[in-house]
Amino acid sequence: MRPMICVSVIARLESALEKELEEALKLGADLVELRLDQLESMKLERIRELISSYRDKLIITLRPAWEGGGYDGDESERLRIIAELSDEKPAYMDIELETRELGKLSRLLRRRTRLIVSKHYFSGTPDVDELKKIAEKALGHGDLAKVVATAKGFQDNLRILSLYDRLPRERLIAFAMGEQGRISRILAPILGSPIAYACLPGREAAPGQLAITDFREILGLVMPG
Repeated sequence: MRPMICVSVIARLESALEKELEEALKLGADLVELRLDQLESMKLERIRELISSYRDKLIITLRPAWEGGGYDGDESERLRIIAELSDEKPAYMDIELETRELGKLSRLLRRRTRLIVSKHYFSGTPDVDELKKIAEKALGHGDLAKVVATAKGFQDNLRILSLYDRLPRERLIAFAMGEQGRISRILAPILGSPIAYACLPGREAAPGQLAITDFREILGLVMPG
């Protein structure tokens, strides 16, 4: 099955976020991840309108600072915002594996949308046993598990990609960030990841992302049709 290409977009203003969303769709994105944690301020009514207009194309993410995101406010408020936005039924919502009261929140969200439960490692790549344990835990709460490490060398790519031989491929998003991890971003969808993450040309939202134009060309060569 051909993977969906998701473009991650970040902006300081809601108007700019919408503009980048529209640009990503024009460039052929199947999905767009709205990184709401990078907004200077958030007008929930405007965000709800935006989700309502594009809901089947969106992954909604409000990434906290403790998981590498830009949201550093009250955690209870963050969870309230996530729950409120789920009313608009976007295609996916992404929440962190270490989210407080994850079980309760995930049950609520999965009644309204598909759920990605994610874990990011920013300082390296754990061993395969830990990666597998984390992915299995995420799958216990979400429709998809997203496990992202940071590659310091080629072997790190092999470790993260080995998860595709150990877990249901159609429910797993696993790759490595950083320049050393670019190869894993390309191989992950070939190995079965249902979603591949890219960026707008020249606007990385995470280290090592490929531009959607390049990613579409690469996947067209190796996964035609």
